[in-house]
Amino acid sequence: MGAEEGRRARCARVTSRIRLPRRRIRPATVRGGRVGNQANGALTLLATALLLAGCSDDLTRSRDILFVAQRPGGTEDTYGLHLADLTTRRLIKADSATSRSLPAWSPDTRSIAFIREFDDRSQLYVLDSVGGTPRQLAASLDKFLAWPDWSPDGASILFTAESPDHRAAVYVIHPDGSGLRRVLPDSISLRCPSWAPDGHQFTVSAYRAGRSSILAVDVASGAPRTLLASDTTFLDCPQWSPKGGALVLTIVPGSAAIWEGDRLEAWHSHLGILDLKTGELKLVVDGPGLNNYGHWSRDGRWIVFQSNRHAAPRIDSLPLGDRFRSLEIYIVRAEGSDLRRLTTNAYFDGHPSW
Repeated sequence: MGAEEGRRARCARVTSRIRLPRRRIRPATVRGGRVGNQANGALTLLATALLLAGCSDDLTRSRDILFVAQRPGGTEDTYGLHLADLTTRRLIKADSATSRSLPAWSPDTRSIAFIREFDDRSQLYVLDSVGGTPRQLAASLDKFLAWPDWSPDGASILFTAESPDHRAAVYVIHPDGSGLRRVLPDSISLRCPSWAPDGHQFTVSAYRAGRSSILAVDVASGAPRTLLASDTTFLDCPQWSPKGGALVLTIVPGSAAIWEGDRLEAWHSHLGILDLKTGELKLVVDGPGLNNYGHWSRDGRWIVFQSNRHAAPRIDSLPLGDRFRSLEIYIVRAEGSDLRRLTTNAYFDGHPSW
């Protein structure tokens, strides 16, 4: 048995024996480069066995996971989750009229792109420093902007601009607000553009009339090619792996788009990985419940995602909003092992990214 296999076996033995209590961690501010707790807005995190027996060597060196949380009666704020000790800090506070969603780190971890949501439209912002004033980008686009994703060199941000009928265009813009350019027109529904590590192409999910597909698109020309297509499942939110050889994506059974389904029916989704060399699609996280919006760690070893698998099937008969409020943050190794739940709250934790 090699060193890595021995480490995993040791971790499996330890985690199978230990039941750690929940501890309450409060949103935090940065003090002298360290994370300090605030009194308001407590988040309850599960102290998992990530910290035991050297099981988290790669995780302790990882940058914070970004996610969004909304306490009952509170605003939808953006937090950073530090994996070495599972402490959190609030990075972006929302207000009573709008929420903050879909946060994404810049490659150098100095800035965060995020979406400010109203009822019928949304705006793209970049925060350059914690506690600073966010800058609005693409203010000329009066649509529902979503899914910001930084280029590998940090020089550009991809995002979508969606109309009420769910048709969406893909745009690219520089972080200083210059160079706004449409890459794909709004002829179909497009979601979750994600840069390839070469910086010359991106992947995006596309849907039209019962047919779902995953595309690769040349940034310069806008020329698309189909990587995967289905008329029996809804393929959503592909994310290109850091090494370029695979995509993680959400798979929803049934040919209807997620906004076309019955909101009272049980909705299940899974995470899969598409091998771009072989074309093989394999499940990484199967049900129960919702398992979606997967994002890679920077080294490609882990995937963070949102899920309510802990509450299924109890919540399957509840309205869709109640099912979303049960979402929590999970991670899993890219080969499907070491599934871990990181948050455990009675409210929404979602939109994670690494």
